[in-house]
Parts: sequence; C-alpha cells; structure tokens
Amino acid sequence: MKSIKLLIIDDEPLARDILASYVEKLPYLQLVATCKNALEAFAILNKEPVDLMLLDINMPEITGIDFLKALKKPPNVIFTTAYPEYAAHSYDFDAVDYLVKPIAFDRFMKAINKVADVLNNEQKSTIAPIRETEVNRNIIFVKTEGKLVKIDLAQVWFIEGLKDYVQIWTDTGKLTVHSTMKNFEEQLSDLSVFLRVNKSYIINMNFVNEVDGNLIRIKGQMITIGNTYKDEVHQIFNKFKIN
Repeated sequence: MKSIKLLIIDDEPLARDILASYVEKLPYLQLVATCKNALEAFAILNKEPVDLMLLDINMPEITGIDFLKALKKPPNVIFTTAYPEYAAHSYDFDAVDYLVKPIAFDRFMKAINKVADVLNNEQKSTIAPIRETEVNRNIIFVKTEGKLVKIDLAQVWFIEGLKDYVQIWTDTGKLTVHSTMKNFEEQLSDLSVFLRVNKSYIINMNFVNEVDGNLIRIKGQMITIGNTYKDEVHQIFNKFKIN
C-alpha cells in the first residue's frame, strides 16, 4: 500500500496523542505533524503537501469547517469530533469519513482503508490515459517497492515469470514486479514484437540473437521454447527466414 502522509489537527492534547498512537500502529501511515489549531495546519500545508487530514471540527478561533472552506485544494479529510450532530456537514465537504470521539482503533482503521481506496482510484485514473494514448503505447508504468516506475517496452528484452512475480529484463537492468505472466501477456497482446515462448517467458523478438532448435538466445541468456508454443514460435520465426 502506498504511504499516506497525514496531519492531525485537534485542540485537545489527549485526542492528538490517541490518534498519533493509532497512526504509529499502521506502517503505511506517515505522520507529518500534529497541530493544535488551524493556523499551525496552514503553515504545514504551505510547506508540504499531505494526502489526509484528521480534522477536529469544534476548535477555538477557526473551526475545522471554516478551515476547510479556506483551502483552495484541500487534501482528503476525516472529521474527528465529539459532536455527532456535525455529521451532516461532512457530506458538504466530500469528507471520506466522520469519526465520533472516543474513537476506537478498529473504526479508525476502517476510515483509513476508505482513504486508501480513494487514493488508489485517483492513481488509476491518472495512469490510465498514459497507457491508452497512441503516442505512448510503448510505455507502461509498473509498481515496485511502493513506487511507480516507467518502462519503455522498446527496451525490454524479455519477461520472466516467477510464481506470483515477474522479472522484467531491460537495457538498464532487471525489475521485479508483483504480477502474473497472464496479466503481462494480455497487456502486450497488441504489440506484435512480444511473443510467449513458454509458460515462464515472453520475449521481445527485436532482441533475439539466435534460434537454435528449441533454444532462443537473447543478450547471452538462453531461453527454451516450450512444447505447447513450439509450432507457433517456429512458424513466426520462419516468416523472417531467407533461404
């Protein structure tokens, strides 16, 4: 799960401490700061963007509602308050959730999972147009070690299946991704240079140096052609043969 950067904004020290202790229990949460009022939160947001605010409503000087109204592009928000009657206001601000104090940890986790779903959907909607445009049809993004990495398919030698993972061999090295060969085969189906040669390998034919019987050599790596794929693979390579 992607790290979620968050602010805790509450005028009550005990409430801030409880929420901070909950955050510490979830490794994918990154606490940027705890703020006792809206002015402190303003200062933090001007220096560093965050994904989520845990925001109390009934605070002195500037309420959580007024603070939220003042932000041009507010992050996701979960309201935290001792007053359930404010719940209706949460819908006016597209709040992800509304937690009434005292807040139990399991209820806190449920709210955080909602935020994770929102962020994942935002991420997908950002990536999809890149993959679908004609100009970038040879570019994909894969998730590895918690971050998205751009892959130029023109530089991919072959893709190797490793149970629940695949290893992408490229000009710049190897990249391990949590995915399946079936998923990659479907994603690459409209690119004719990629060919499945056995259950564990999809090759880029542009990098094939040699075909010797049931062996394919790519950049010094020998790959066996599986019996299931043998006829189709040889038929494709024979199209390029000059007698």
